[in-house]
Amino acid sequence: MAYVFRLAKGEEIDSVFSLFEKRIEWMNQKNIQQWNVTDYLTVYPKSYYQEQQALGNLYVLVDNIIAGAVVLLRSDERWSDRINSSAFYVHNLVTDPVIKGIGKLLLAEVENIAKLHGKRCVRLDCAVDNAVLNDYYASAGYELAGKCQDGPYIGNRREKKL
Repeated sequence: MAYVFRLAKGEEIDSVFSLFEKRIEWMNQKNIQQWNVTDYLTVYPKSYYQEQQALGNLYVLVDNIIAGAVVLLRSDERWSDRINSSAFYVHNLVTDPVIKGIGKLLLAEVENIAKLHGKRCVRLDCAVDNAVLNDYYASAGYELAGKCQDGPYIGNRREKKL
């Protein structure tokens, strides 16, 4: 398949939001306690993705359908101790649960676009208690770089130098 990584279009917000709904249903089926128990869609409603798209922060990975999406920020309060670094900050990364390998492809595209923008690293965080996801990011080269907290959420900050 020939996926294209690009900025999302306004008319694609419904499709992006549906990926989060699908992923939450997948979490329910797999008995993974994360977005499905944190009121994720209320914290990040459709209007949030509309705003991120308008700001030029929402990217999609597309073939015939949107297979994944991510919000890329240039700053992140969860990393305030490292504010002067040249980084992209990954948020709201989601993939279609029925298409295998999209996460790795999406991360590779994020890293490529970060390099094109002269960034020295890509940063993200994931739930402390999700061992599978932490192992996944570690295997992709994202090293542990501390912890963060946002309300009840406690995350591991991870960083990959480019």
